[in-house]
Amino acid sequence: MLEKLNIYNFGPFKTFEMNFNKDITIILGPNASGKTQLLGAIVGVFYGQDSISVNDNTNTEEMRLSLKFKFPDSRVELIRGYTNNKFYVENHTHYISNNKIFRLKTNDINEFEPIIINYKNNLTEFNIELIKKHLLQFQIKDTSMDLLLRIINRIEKTKIKNSYKIHSGGDMYILELLFYLSIALEDKTKLIIIDEFAGMLDSHSASALWDLIIEVSERMQVIISMSGYRVPPLDLEKSIRILPSVDYKKRNNITFNYRFFDSLLIENRIFNSLKNKNKIVKYLINTQVEFEENITMEFKEVKGGNPVDSILSVVDQYVVAYLNVERDTIGTILWGISDDRIVKGVRLNYTERDRLRREIVNKLSQVTPPIPSQVCSISLVQLYDENMNIVTDKYIIEVTVLPHQSEYFFANGKDEVYIKTDGGKRRLKAHELQIELKSRK
Repeated sequence: MLEKLNIYNFGPFKTFEMNFNKDITIILGPNASGKTQLLGAIVGVFYGQDSISVNDNTNTEEMRLSLKFKFPDSRVELIRGYTNNKFYVENHTHYISNNKIFRLKTNDINEFEPIIINYKNNLTEFNIELIKKHLLQFQIKDTSMDLLLRIINRIEKTKIKNSYKIHSGGDMYILELLFYLSIALEDKTKLIIIDEFAGMLDSHSASALWDLIIEVSERMQVIISMSGYRVPPLDLEKSIRILPSVDYKKRNNITFNYRFFDSLLIENRIFNSLKNKNKIVKYLINTQVEFEENITMEFKEVKGGNPVDSILSVVDQYVVAYLNVERDTIGTILWGISDDRIVKGVRLNYTERDRLRREIVNKLSQVTPPIPSQVCSISLVQLYDENMNIVTDKYIIEVTVLPHQSEYFFANGKDEVYIKTDGGKRRLKAHELQIELKSRK
């Protein structure tokens, strides 16, 4: 089992250590407490430089990451680490032959190479038969099994050719989680990491997934991160590790590269061996989406000949508007959907897509107080026509904003403060700021 993590000069951590349970460990903390960076440290020990971002020519000799593994049946403890762009292995043993130690180095540790589930995985292909094969093997509550099977049946009804049309963010999250768990079970993985577990789900769906995760933990070690807005079941109280808030202004220049999440499944041998993969289609052009606008979901149709500037002119306003609302759900802005819920799309060539991503990141870096990069995510989702063919250079631009607590109001680079309303956003004047502050005390 993975027993312990040690961190030195990585992400928001100067020095840090954590012990893990053999079944489930739940890392609980507010957004920006370093949960994803902590999980990224585990990933960094396995994948090294590819999974790590280094800014400002920082010397990586200043960073050390190490994992301690314990093998009770062989009375061997191994430490695998990564520092200065090099991997190393130490062993602590009691009268065990060198051959056994060598085998542990090459085999046992590699079996703990984790499968990682994150809501930013951007899954585009899956296999529904593999999901059903493994799901039906579990002995979970009837109510939980019925709920999960209803979701799968609902998704199966959307099949067109070899593709499935999935609008619901909750259904999409559950599908991704079930598929990654199925890959892990098929691959006989020993460690699975779930970042921001159940963040966008209702309580009933989250409860069903908890039942499933508890069953999975009897077959492999599970490490979960989640925000303080979601409370794990009471019988898992001993599994909880609480992270305090950290000052992201003092974070190190060596951090986990969030984009590395996207490459892990592509390289998985089980995923690559699947013969019948189903495409996930989220948006069909000129069709009506099933969900509606509300305080957590905003549609923006883009008109005119300069879509990039049109989006950039308001994106930071909507982000700070969401940040300034006291909520425990994800806020989403969708560019390319009209007020009457019709998928229009935004036409962007490669140069425009590249500029849009860069400029949004630049605008959000000017938000004060500063926000961690993982609070906001930007996705350009391709559109499909009625024959399930990709519509060239047309996208829905999704910007999601996680809840993030602060004692101050957030402002954009122009020192403007906005707040989200059911009908859009509203800029607060000085006296309105005072009224809003007073109402929150």
